[in-house]
Amino acid sequence: MSSGKLTVPAALWKVIVVLPVGSDDVTRINTQTRVIAVWMPNTNATGEGVWGSYRVSVDEVERQTGYDLLSNVPESVQRVIEAGSDGTRIQ
Repeated sequence: MSSGKLTVPAALWKVIVVLPVGSDDVTRINTQTRVIAVWMPNTNATGEGVWGSYRVSVDEVERQTGYDLLSNVPESVQRVIEAGSDGTRIQ
């Protein structure tokens, strides 16, 4: 909050790494791990669309936010799972 005013973000995002129940999650992430990333404009019209239309790659979320989201995952795995959207791989 700045000067008593609230800043509303222009977009909302989420990245989901889909893993079965278990422990030591980072070591279980590999190039076949499904990752779902979404980037949604923060508007009233967003709720009218199908959420799947907002799917993007993790690379896109990182580009927009400046974050390195899967930095604990080996670089060779990151390159594969961050490039696709909704578990797909860009070949």
